Amino acid sequence: MITTKLSDVEFFSSCINTDIPELSNISFLAKNGDISEATHVFAGYIRNFLKNESEMAKRKQGLLPSYDTLKKEAERVKGHTLISCRVPYTFGDVIDWEFNPTYNNYKEWPWVLNRHFDWSHLANYYLVSGDESFAFEWASQFLSWAVQAQCPDDVLDHPNGSVRETKCWRTLEAAIRMTCWPGYIEIFSQSPSVSDDVITVFFKSVCEHGRHLSKSVSERNFLIQEMSSLAAIGFLYPFFKESSAWLCYANKRLEEQVSVQVYPDGMHYEMTMAYHNDCLHRYYDIYNMYVSAGKEPPRYVIRALELMYGTYVKTSRPDFFCPTMNDGDGVRADVELLAAAKIFPEREDFRYFATHRAEGKAPQFDSCFMEYSGIVAMRSGWSENAVWAYMDASPLGYGHHHDDRHNIQMYAYGHELLIEAGNFDYDTSEMRRYVTSCRGHNCSRIDGLEQNMRKSYKRVPGVTSVKSDTRWFSSENRDVAESDYTGGYGEEQLLYVDWTRKLIFLKNESGLPPMFVVIDRFKAKDDKTHDYELIWHMHDNPTTLFRNTVTNVFPDGVGMTVSSSDGNISVARGVKKPVFQGWLPKFGVGDVEHYPIPTALNKGRFSDFRRIVTVLEPFENGRSVVDSVEASSDIENKGFTVVLKDGKHIDLTE
Repeated sequence: MITTKLSDVEFFSSCINTDIPELSNISFLAKNGDISEATHVFAGYIRNFLKNESEMAKRKQGLLPSYDTLKKEAERVKGHTLISCRVPYTFGDVIDWEFNPTYNNYKEWPWVLNRHFDWSHLANYYLVSGDESFAFEWASQFLSWAVQAQCPDDVLDHPNGSVRETKCWRTLEAAIRMTCWPGYIEIFSQSPSVSDDVITVFFKSVCEHGRHLSKSVSERNFLIQEMSSLAAIGFLYPFFKESSAWLCYANKRLEEQVSVQVYPDGMHYEMTMAYHNDCLHRYYDIYNMYVSAGKEPPRYVIRALELMYGTYVKTSRPDFFCPTMNDGDGVRADVELLAAAKIFPEREDFRYFATHRAEGKAPQFDSCFMEYSGIVAMRSGWSENAVWAYMDASPLGYGHHHDDRHNIQMYAYGHELLIEAGNFDYDTSEMRRYVTSCRGHNCSRIDGLEQNMRKSYKRVPGVTSVKSDTRWFSSENRDVAESDYTGGYGEEQLLYVDWTRKLIFLKNESGLPPMFVVIDRFKAKDDKTHDYELIWHMHDNPTTLFRNTVTNVFPDGVGMTVSSSDGNISVARGVKKPVFQGWLPKFGVGDVEHYPIPTALNKGRFSDFRRIVTVLEPFENGRSVVDSVEASSDIENKGFTVVLKDGKHIDLTE
């Protein structure tokens, strides 16, 4: 029989729980050489164990409206055209599961291929159509993978699980497969085109996955994904002898990770909404697994879910998107909190988001400072036209981080106004370097050099117990957040200029509409003259520059003004040399041309120290009121003047 590294005799004699009456004789059969009968008995048990006609009927009903799309995608996969990382490739008769067709040898392509997402199309179309050729094709592709992708003997001591050279058996891929495969086998186990041998090889591989994951030495989101999947194997398949041990071990590790990886204020320590969301979903999977079986979920799961769901409330923009942070695009708080509102019906704020403000109650706070993770979210209220800003005053993320300390984003009157370059593929392209650098964010550069926190960053235990050193003040009229960057600039981190940024939200200032004021203070640690560059990314709207004020306006009249007290502002758009500037990434196939956007660059020079005051004014109806801003460059000075277009001067202090 086609097999995995785990032999048939070992599988039937030492891996299966023979206390189950239907499987009581299986070890005897295997040890006496009757593998064929042992396989037949095991597969028959599995088919009966997984049979759930009512659940399959419900799934089929939900899929039927997408019949044509399902058929098209299933035929693609049946023809051996597989897609990974957006890039399709058509294999011949045999799929090479370690092949990489990408023009830049993108390392993620074979990894994602081996997560087997495309098999969902075969499974779903088979469920709605009953066409046995698609079940046969899945069995064929699965066996080809099982033969080629032999499980490694052990998980090596590597921070991301198994050694990176493996294309098929990194612990992350193994874990993700275990979130996908159970759904596939539920469907295909009832097919006459899926033989007893295929079912047996499938569960031999599942057993290997369990043993592989139980040896994981990972951390970060890898570990939570791996333990969630290990728990699923132990919970869903009690016919393995090791199932109880796997479930117990996984629950223990997952409970530990709540305090290890999640700050007391609810944010995951990688400081990216995408991976925060992924980790939350893995805890939700555990919750759903227990509830679906009519069992009480572990208490740590409930605690983790409420804590992490709360982050969406604290950080959400008026359009319910959370800010883009590090290697993660914005997550929709309203979508994520649909499940939260059901789990926690007493949380009026969760229901408020889940129903788009129709039910529940708005949070009791407006602006928010998350004192451990250092996230600053300022807002004028909870209406869809509210004014909102985010400032990154956070520690460097434990993984997937960008060098973007003090980055600011702004949203107002239904539009995202001040943006960042966002995220891109984990490759070696210029775009990847751009989105991870401070020049891809609304930050500062010194002497043309980037922030470089990651060079000296060390992962140490207990980071989630340390509070942020950001200073925070909030009142009815204004919010103030102030943070320091002392991490150095340049590849060798040799240039040290201390940078303090203060973000002020003028919520109810007499004579002014709601607006933000940014105070940047640079202090050199040497006696040299330095150049600074303050960077402000905007959407690709009509943009005007007059003296030291830039205005960017959407077609409906909503826009923003950037005005600075010092330096000289210019606008870059779609620049490639000497470095990328003024772009949003386009996720295509191959080396694509990205989207150019206007980016205000405010450049100046200083010796010893410099203070720069920048006004960020959101406006609607095409009417900006700010003409300019005046302020002393002395870092000890606290005053500044906002000059309006009608000639009025509004004198303010920090």
